[in-house]
Order: sequence, then C-alpha cells, then structure tokens
Amino acid sequence: MISVLNKFVGKLLFWAIAIVHGVIVVVLFSGVVTRYLFNAPLFWSDEICLLGLLWLTFLGGAILVRQDKNVSITIFTDMLPKGVMRPLSMVNHLLIIICLGVMILQSWKLSGRLSYSTTPALRMSEFWFAVSLLVGFVVMLYYQVQRFIADIRNRTAFPEEPVCNPEDSGEGERCNL
Repeated sequence: MISVLNKFVGKLLFWAIAIVHGVIVVVLFSGVVTRYLFNAPLFWSDEICLLGLLWLTFLGGAILVRQDKNVSITIFTDMLPKGVMRPLSMVNHLLIIICLGVMILQSWKLSGRLSYSTTPALRMSEFWFAVSLLVGFVVMLYYQVQRFIADIRNRTAFPEEPVCNPEDSGEGERCNL
C-alpha cells in the first residue's frame, strides 16, 4: 500500500515539476520576445516566474529528501565507529522531523496571513506563494518519516526506487522516481 502511494506521490511530483518548469520557460521566453521585439513587456511575467520558482524549489526539496540527498557535512561522523552511527542517524532523523514540523506550522500561519494580500500585477492571492512552502514541507515530512521508520527497521526506505549511480550507469541512462 505504502509502495503504491510512494509511486503515486513520486509521479505527481515529477509531473508537477515538469509542468511548472515548462510554464516558466514559456513565460520567460514570451517575456523576452515581447519586450525586445515588440517593445511591450509582459508586466505579469515576473510574478508567474517567481511563483513557479518557489514551487520548483520546495517540490524539488521533497524529491531530495526522498533520495536522501540532503546537504550535510560528514567529516566528523565519518570518523565515528559503526556502532555509534545508527543511533546518531536516528537522532538526525528526529531532528529533521522536528524542524519540518516547525516549518509546516510556520508555513500554515504564513499562508493564512498572506491569503488577504494580492500581488501587484495580477492581483493574485499571495496565498499561492506560501502554500508552496506548506506543500513542500508536508511532502518532505512524509518522506522523512518513512526514512526514520526504515532506519528503525534496518531496511531500505524506498525499495521501489532504482539505485542509479552516475559512475555505474552508461551514457544516456536516466534515473526516475
């Protein structure tokens, strides 16, 4: 059941990022063409691109949590004995879960506050900017909890995800969610 849900969420993230990325490319290209060829800039293109970049950032962050690609400095933890690494990993997972919980709460509050204000050009609710944080952090939490549970059980968090190492794969091979 969880495996099916993980595949669904992974595909949803992939397609959402692809669509948002496509919209950003089209809007930016259209903005450049109208500005420099017709001397009529699209006054709303900045808002759409900024909104798209926020969504790309936080949905992409969720994918990085799923793939365990969090930025970390491991110079000291690499020197520790294996017996200490597992409990330290558990503490690390718990701290990340707590931080994500705080971020979800703050994003919820921010989205409530921003729902009353609008953007200058499109008069679109600024709620859509804040909800990108909320959605991203919720999906990050979903994946991080699964990583924590898998670590407790001493299992792989996402066995349905193919392991793809750029050094091992041939030219042109792709890793999907």
